[in-house]
Amino acid sequence: MTTLDDINTMRDGRDIDGLIRALGDPDEFVRTEAALSLGTIADPKAKEPLDRMRKEDPSTSAREAAATAYKWLVGRIQEVEATREPRTPPTG
Repeated sequence: MTTLDDINTMRDGRDIDGLIRALGDPDEFVRTEAALSLGTIADPKAKEPLDRMRKEDPSTSAREAAATAYKWLVGRIQEVEATREPRTPPTG
């Protein structure tokens, strides 16, 4: 069983795989914190697990946290992709 201290350590160490595993922890508070941590880090690897969690987790609060984290992650991915798109020089 993962503790909230473990989640903090994984978040600080950017342990994406560990945080994704914690999404399946029996403790809903651990799952909630893992989801929010993944949303904060916004690694694309977490997109599918967060999407699944926001739809399937048995806890309403954990689903809501996963939905929030998913929005953060998708928003960050969109920001990064927007900076990579070639820009058209202004005409005129």
